Amino acid sequence: MDRLTCMAVFRKVVERNSFSDAAAELTMSAGSVSKYVAALETHIGTPLLARTTRRISLTEAGGTYYAKCVRILDDIEEAEKSTGQLHPTPRGLLKVRAPISLGSAHLGRTIADFLARFPEVKLELTMNDFFVDPAEQGFDVAIAIAANDREPMRGARPIGRMARAVVAAPSYLARHGEPAAVPDLKRHNCLVYNRGQVPDEWHLIGPGGDRTVRVTGDCRCNNSQVLRESLLEGAGIGLLPTFLVADDIAAGDLCVVLPGWTPESRTLYAVFPQPRHPSPKVREFVDFLARSFAVDSQWRLGFSNEA
Repeated sequence: MDRLTCMAVFRKVVERNSFSDAAAELTMSAGSVSKYVAALETHIGTPLLARTTRRISLTEAGGTYYAKCVRILDDIEEAEKSTGQLHPTPRGLLKVRAPISLGSAHLGRTIADFLARFPEVKLELTMNDFFVDPAEQGFDVAIAIAANDREPMRGARPIGRMARAVVAAPSYLARHGEPAAVPDLKRHNCLVYNRGQVPDEWHLIGPGGDRTVRVTGDCRCNNSQVLRESLLEGAGIGLLPTFLVADDIAAGDLCVVLPGWTPESRTLYAVFPQPRHPSPKVREFVDFLARSFAVDSQWRLGFSNEA
């Protein structure tokens, strides 16, 4: 593991006196924080922290090493800040992670516009549907969609709202009828995006307040694009981001089901390994993304509900 990252993580654990609090501030998992500290202790060859079930404390060697870490990391931060003031133009390799459906539907044109504006930046995009710790995997920024807005992502910057819609193909509705009320979804074949804590529960907001319905169906998938293609073939009813289905709705290939009822929108986040002082290339890219999502009508399409 990168030694400077290990030192930064160790410093944060000492300052917060907690592995879990350090993990939350660094937007890492507690397991990752433990691995960084363990790697540092292995490299040095002596324990730095004394751990009990109730608290942690510095060993004698840990106290000496912590003081040196603080000085080294502060010197590096000051050097980077002064260099950034001399060279504020974004430049260098930018490594980004994003969900597959988001990347294929939206990021291509945004990246092209960004690189045209900042020609000294080279961008490497990795797409997958499993969120990873950006520090552990070597990304400058990871784009993530919150599982729900009742549990916001700590230490991450919100950059957009993702509207969603319940949709089905006209051919499916012609065969099975259109739901007239939220509970009617229980008798339909609902295709489920199976990520999140309770993917079978759909939360809808309408004139009667909030409603939650547990749906069932013959297809579950962790990729929204696959579900969209199945919906277009008349396979059932699905709940998908509007950026994926906006064109299909406009063309009449998909219909909004229960138009008076809107799924909760989701928040899109940018997660940084070191969120306090992002580099110019990261800062400009995230700002560019936020502006792009704000003006793209497919993210709203009249369905977004800010509740």
